Amino acid sequence: MPLTAILLVLGAGFLHASWNLILKRTSQRLLVTSWGLLIGAIIFAPALFPAWPPPARVWPYAVCSALTLVAYYTCLARAYEHGDFSLVYPVARGTAPAMLAVWAIIFLGERPSPVGLLGILAILGGLVVLGGAPLWSRRKGMGSWRALRTHTRGSGFAFLVAFLVSIYTAIDGGAMRHWSPLPYLVVVFALSGAALISLQTIREGKQVFQVLRTHWLPTVAIAVMTLAAYSLVLSAFRIAPVSYAGAAREIGIVFGALAGWLLLGERFGGIRTAGAALVFAGIAALALAR
Repeated sequence: MPLTAILLVLGAGFLHASWNLILKRTSQRLLVTSWGLLIGAIIFAPALFPAWPPPARVWPYAVCSALTLVAYYTCLARAYEHGDFSLVYPVARGTAPAMLAVWAIIFLGERPSPVGLLGILAILGGLVVLGGAPLWSRRKGMGSWRALRTHTRGSGFAFLVAFLVSIYTAIDGGAMRHWSPLPYLVVVFALSGAALISLQTIREGKQVFQVLRTHWLPTVAIAVMTLAAYSLVLSAFRIAPVSYAGAAREIGIVFGALAGWLLLGERFGGIRTAGAALVFAGIAALALAR
């Protein structure tokens, strides 16, 4: 995988972990992310002018991606209601690379090399270790049925999020064969943000708009970082296989676990250190893969 692609996904991983940390520390998470999508599309709308109109073949990708994002953000908000940041984030992002590799092989015609497959497997193994660390560190306290049920519920939503991540990433990877990253994301974020805001306005009325007054700073920060992070990922997709770049972007999980430890007082420990080392080893393998 080209060095440029690795640098792009490293930057994307840092930004992604950062906005997820901001989201975890806010209330009204689904509303904040919904407005973040729409505001991000508005802020970056000038990118549409030189690229308009979109190629006709891009619209099916954009609509399918937007619908998947609606489901993704809904499940992500629920996952953070039931689980720690350092559990939900690694599990949600950590199992996606394996699913994405399957979709890339089936639908995008990619054929990872042996070294590439080894790198993907190393990253997946490291992310599973990172995601399972909270369970192992709390094993003595899991005797309580309530604690076990809470952990299972948080993990369940996180795995569903991982599935949705793999779906929209594969869709967007295919779209990059037909259009540029930033204008494409403006269209997708506008569609998904408008859909989420409309659905929540029907359910919650004026509260949807009050969030802009009470949470405007995190909303704008999430808006900018979300679109910037994913545009870096899509740029990497244009110069590297989706299965490779999609796996390497999950370096954000290591950043997320570190943030949960340093900023939220969550445990890190030896298990997560081993998981992080595996992730870095996998990225190194992808750097050598062809």
